[in-house]
Amino acid sequence: MTYIVIVMLVLYALYYRYVPVRGVKELTSLSSYEHVTLLDVRDYNEADEMNGALRVPVAYLKRYYQTIPNRQVIVIAKSNLEKNVAIRLLRRYHFSIEGYYIKGHEHVNELNMVKCH
Repeated sequence: MTYIVIVMLVLYALYYRYVPVRGVKELTSLSSYEHVTLLDVRDYNEADEMNGALRVPVAYLKRYYQTIPNRQVIVIAKSNLEKNVAIRLLRRYHFSIEGYYIKGHEHVNELNMVKCH
């Protein structure tokens, strides 16, 4: 019985982090979205800031989700893992996710490197 509970917890943790969130589209540009909050969930030590984006890293979302002014959000993340965790947390707090943008994919393409998923 204990093993079943442990296995279920491990499976849930893997699902929560690695299975893509259904119903949320990937955006290629952020220019056409005006009445939504751009939420940058990357770590503070990531390279560049995006103009107009609210920076709340994934690790701080549970603590500071009240500071997000609008219930319609576009998530800006560095990886699919950050994106999945952030979207699931925001949905738990009744935010409407308009889409997500993975910041950094364009740099991979510029260097002609292979993207790994």
